[in-house]
Amino acid sequence: MNTYKFSEMPSNAAVTSVVTLLVSAWFVLASGAILTDQHSESTLDAARALPVQYTESPDSSRVTIVVEARRSATSL
Repeated sequence: MNTYKFSEMPSNAAVTSVVTLLVSAWFVLASGAILTDQHSESTLDAARALPVQYTESPDSSRVTIVVEARRSATSL
């Protein structure tokens, strides 16, 4: 008779708990990074500062909207 014993495998509950903990930690870190990001605030302020220009065609059935924005050197 063989006396070899297999190592204990983790239960599904343990694996689920670990995965849930890792995903939750990732979301906490990502939300913290988003909330502390100052670059997005400066981008929004710059976009709000630029006026939106539009022109109407002679038949007034079509409106062309031109939106212009500056892109900072640090944006991806």
